[in-house]
Amino acid sequence: MNPFEMTVIIVALAILGGVIKHYLDSRGDIDASSEERQRLLSRIDEMEERIRILERIVTDENYELKRQFRNLDEDE
Repeated sequence: MNPFEMTVIIVALAILGGVIKHYLDSRGDIDASSEERQRLLSRIDEMEERIRILERIVTDENYELKRQFRNLDEDE
């Protein structure tokens, strides 16, 4: 076995080991209580709504115009 093949095998085994460890670690998270899962889902929904609102504000044409006026005021 040449050094290149050995290096490839070692890297592949290290990656595989990391994937297996991550899989085993994440399995414990699945056992979270239903109440905790609902709380987290509710929190995600709240955050998604906040992001939607922020996207609406930032993409609004008036927002950019107001920002430009603020920048002009700061320069003076």
